[in-house]
Amino acid sequence: MTETNLWFEQEIIRQAGKGDSQAGRKALEIIASRIEIKQFDSPLFSYLAESIKEFLHEGISLDRALGVEDEPNKGGRPRKYDEVELAAVDLLLRNNAGFTPEKAVEWIEVNVGADRRAIQRLRCAYDARYNKFGADKLMETRGQDDLLDMSGSMRKKVGGVLPQI
Repeated sequence: MTETNLWFEQEIIRQAGKGDSQAGRKALEIIASRIEIKQFDSPLFSYLAESIKEFLHEGISLDRALGVEDEPNKGGRPRKYDEVELAAVDLLLRNNAGFTPEKAVEWIEVNVGADRRAIQRLRCAYDARYNKFGADKLMETRGQDDLLDMSGSMRKKVGGVLPQI
């Protein structure tokens, strides 16, 4: 086994041990191919043996022991809006339609359904004037045409309140 292959397989084991299901599946794929060609000098076999022991002796589910457990469903309803689209609408209202930040929130609550807290979080992420990480420029530097394109499914609604040039 080459040094590069050894390093790669050790990295796969490390990632799978952290719960990366893709790495766990890759480890199993490599193990299966090594079994087929009867090459048993891989550190992945020690990983496989440890995982099976965890399953047998510690009661850990086999999926978890092998590192292939899928991410749990975070639950809840899917969002009704896309974050980038909503941030673009907020910026259009404040920068191009002359809305105050409060009026923009009210318009979005009524016309889109996003609540005040969601809008405040988006402002911190997409607008440098609200950003806490010292970003100089974010989406607020985009022109009206760019923001209209970014507003996607909400373009028609927000376009109705923008002043016509």
